[in-house]
Amino acid sequence: MKTVTCNLIRKNKKNNNTKTVTINVEGISQGQWSTFLLELNLMKKAWRPYGVDVTLKAHSIKKIIEKGTTNVETLKEARQRFKSIK
Repeated sequence: MKTVTCNLIRKNKKNNNTKTVTINVEGISQGQWSTFLLELNLMKKAWRPYGVDVTLKAHSIKKIIEKGTTNVETLKEARQRFKSIK
């Protein structure tokens, strides 16, 4: 079973209301799990302009989001810069 915890905080209110959602997922493959976390990250970004700050907590979530949101061109440029430094 894989678990992701989402903390939802409304910034514009006088009292910072924090709501926590814990999602337990069973029977999901690693590829599906990565896609699920990336979709939650998209939801997090979509709600930010409305004053909702979402914090996602899951095993290796930073690594999954970093690899899942890396642009191929950016990656190629970074490799070229690294080669030119050597």
